[in-house]
Amino acid sequence: MSLKVPKKIAALHDIAGFGRSSLTVVIPVMSAMGHQTCPVPTAVLSTITGFYEDYAMLDLSELMPEYLKHWEKENLKFDCIYSGFLGSASQAEITSEFIDRLKTPLNVVDPVFADDGKLYACFDLSIVSAMKKLSEKADIITPNATEVYMMLGESAPPEDEKEAVKKAKSLSKIGPSYIIITSVPDGEGNICVVVYDKIKDTAYKISNPYIHHAHYPGTGDLFTSVLTGHMLNGHSVAESASKAADFVFMSVKTACTNGVPVREGIPLELMLPRLLEDHGLKITEI
Repeated sequence: MSLKVPKKIAALHDIAGFGRSSLTVVIPVMSAMGHQTCPVPTAVLSTITGFYEDYAMLDLSELMPEYLKHWEKENLKFDCIYSGFLGSASQAEITSEFIDRLKTPLNVVDPVFADDGKLYACFDLSIVSAMKKLSEKADIITPNATEVYMMLGESAPPEDEKEAVKKAKSLSKIGPSYIIITSVPDGEGNICVVVYDKIKDTAYKISNPYIHHAHYPGTGDLFTSVLTGHMLNGHSVAESASKAADFVFMSVKTACTNGVPVREGIPLELMLPRLLEDHGLKITEI
């Protein structure tokens, strides 16, 4: 019996010693889904940033080009580049160089820089234009509703899924074939993911109940990791988004049920077996 060769993902993310996010989410998810994560750490932190003060942090911007240089020297090949939290505009430029020079079949950019209507505290406005420029190189981008309107230079996030589709179409003009917007309200008490397929000019929504007071960090990393893992396993973008949205919803629900403190992130260790099950939320064409 021949064994499936794992796909290789060059993952450009930070790594935190405490709190589940970024590489501590990406690596176990990809491994469970049968893929090899090849991490390019953008920074090392003592904890995640959102719920802790005076955390220790080492910026690895100077190391990243050396990674690329060495990988090219060794003629290493990858199936996907997947970037998430980048500590600065200059790191977005370095990531763009990874995409240009490694020439992978799939490039996924999660433009992590804002949420709830504002930039993360560690960024200034230069990160917005840098992430927009990086997104030009991507096949798929997975911004949340705040990141979408900021990249478009607009004043407010989409109020519902139909408005999100309009913003996705506008954003698709810069390059990506698929725009997947998370955290979009649907007007019915649910939260939804909107998927826009530029190639087919088709849009879909995937809804699940909104869980109040459960703003766990790392869920964006979890969503895009599961999405990318399913795509590398041959599923369509819409189906992969459905499975990812379902997995995040069930993970948050499990965290709440088990009383996991929000600042610790979702209990991924309890959820990994679900990645091997056939699951997903309903996909509705908009």
